[in-house]
Amino acid sequence: MNFLIKIPFLIFFIILFGFTLQCAEKKSFVKLVSKENDSGLLYLVRPDHPALSLWDYECLLSRYPDKFSSRIQPIPIYKLELENSSLGYLRLQEGTYRLDVVGKSDATKVFQIKKGEEKYIELKIFSETKLSRSELTFREIDRETTLSEILSVPVFAEHQFQSVQMPIE
Repeated sequence: MNFLIKIPFLIFFIILFGFTLQCAEKKSFVKLVSKENDSGLLYLVRPDHPALSLWDYECLLSRYPDKFSSRIQPIPIYKLELENSSLGYLRLQEGTYRLDVVGKSDATKVFQIKKGEEKYIELKIFSETKLSRSELTFREIDRETTLSEILSVPVFAEHQFQSVQMPIE
């Protein structure tokens, strides 16, 4: 009889546990996209780090109108929400771009992409000690490192970049 009283509590905790782990269906990574000669290809990767996985980070991709200059503000074009063990990819026109983590002014990367080129950029999160504040940085990695990060976990989520430009009417 005692067991029947515990069943509703057990069901409640299973449901609560499921919501805490965000049981939403996620699109998992299948394969790298093939490059094309008329555009560049950017992969933005957040590797699996369970100890630093509490927060998702929104990344903003901006494009410089002409050549890079610290006096020119780039135009935001896409955003991407990165959770632990996730990636996004996007075909880009040749040019100079800037990646930022929204709300973190010290996490910025300016890079150029050329036609037919593939760029792999990792959002690196690290902490000096267990009690210190996490630091964020972008770093370029190679294709092999990207694939080993992706294949090192059972599920690596794939997210789409979303446009932040105003529609022209």
